[in-house]
Amino acid sequence: MKTLADRKRALLQADREAALAEKRRQLQELGAHDLLRQLDDYSTKPVTDLSIAFVDMVSEELSAAMADLGASAARLDSVRVVTTLDQAVSAQMTPFDDGSGLVIVADGIFGMCSSYCQYLALCADKRSHAALRPTAFWRVLRDLGKGEVFGYEDVLTALLRYHTAHQRALAVSTQLGVRLSPEGERYASQLSHLAYRFVVGHEMAHHVLGHSQGPNAFAPGEHLPACSADDRRERDADRLAFQATRRASDKQSRSRLETMVMLERATMAALMAMMALHVAERTLFIHRGCTHPPAAVRTGWLLEQLKPGKQLSTRRLLRVPMKATEAATDLSEHARPFSWQALDPELVYSPMPRSHLEAIGELDALQCETEAFHVAWLERHATADTAWLGEGARLAAAGEPAPALRRWGVDEGTSRALCNPQRALTFFTLKEYIARSFTERGIAEPWVAPHALVAGMLIARRVQPHRAHLVQGPDGRPA
Repeated sequence: MKTLADRKRALLQADREAALAEKRRQLQELGAHDLLRQLDDYSTKPVTDLSIAFVDMVSEELSAAMADLGASAARLDSVRVVTTLDQAVSAQMTPFDDGSGLVIVADGIFGMCSSYCQYLALCADKRSHAALRPTAFWRVLRDLGKGEVFGYEDVLTALLRYHTAHQRALAVSTQLGVRLSPEGERYASQLSHLAYRFVVGHEMAHHVLGHSQGPNAFAPGEHLPACSADDRRERDADRLAFQATRRASDKQSRSRLETMVMLERATMAALMAMMALHVAERTLFIHRGCTHPPAAVRTGWLLEQLKPGKQLSTRRLLRVPMKATEAATDLSEHARPFSWQALDPELVYSPMPRSHLEAIGELDALQCETEAFHVAWLERHATADTAWLGEGARLAAAGEPAPALRRWGVDEGTSRALCNPQRALTFFTLKEYIARSFTERGIAEPWVAPHALVAGMLIARRVQPHRAHLVQGPDGRPA
């Protein structure tokens, strides 16, 4: 008998063929011929939807591990997992009246996890290469002892900012590639698998632990997602997910040494998954989208499960990834916007045209200007026929976001809804409403995207709640 979670899963199941066709159309418009050829080669292979099979495999691994840890068989049998192309979701577990639950994870979260894991593999590659040089061997040992293994902060920051700028500006999830050795590719793939396992495991844990919210007034039989302001629930879900991730790794290991290595990697992958969710939720959502505590809080919980000596060394290892994570979420005038020209082509690559990569950098730089700059931008580009551009900008800067939206042509009901702090809102949703209105009011096509981005930033500043900084020192306190 199909559960309500089964029915919802069927509705949400991503249509990969349609997505591939849309991706091909976008790439043709962008002139990304190399990537288009790669997609065409992929489409000729007689394979089924690997993403669905992979997610099913991960959920089965976690179910077996949680069963070993004493989880209820009935709860495990009633949970389902699905990925979605909808970027308005990060990762959540939705309970239903019949006791079933559905874990929903956005493709973009997996992409963000992959960027972190490719970065770790890059660092491992470079350390392995350095260790082959006699003069570098002792330096590597010294750095290992200090916990200072990771470098390339600028590379990780760029990987993350490209991903988030793309989603904020174009509502498309994509990522840069990292040049890795064959061993590095295998390492990155394994870490990504472990990171995905933790993300899914956290949401499954909510179901297994019986976490639920009130009924969803807009969906009969469905409850609100199990995310909660209750840190105890989030902490318990993290603990079970971490234990299950490590248990699944232990079950798949064939020797004591392999077990030790896999447990270390499972720990690091879980930490990277926490940071990936932090970046996604705090850059893509304006309000009500952050369904998990800050990464600094969650990593602290996870580290408490390690031995004291291991806690300190792991905190040191996290210094650079933490700094890059903070830099990736900075949208102030002090931010370091994405710049393709500043990246080393021997480390990072992309099949996208250079013009597209540079355009993403320009949009990222534009969104990181001051409020005064954004007001002046719209005033400067206003004409006698579009004086409403500057008028709306001044209203937003004066703390009147809903009237500003109405002045830009967004209808009153939509303006109120976009400014309602009780409703989840992504930046690209806000920007798309503004862009649609600008197009209808005659703004020329080349200017719609930058004008809507600037207008969106003016509104976001006024409706987005203050968020604490992320970075921790080795003692666990803010750096």
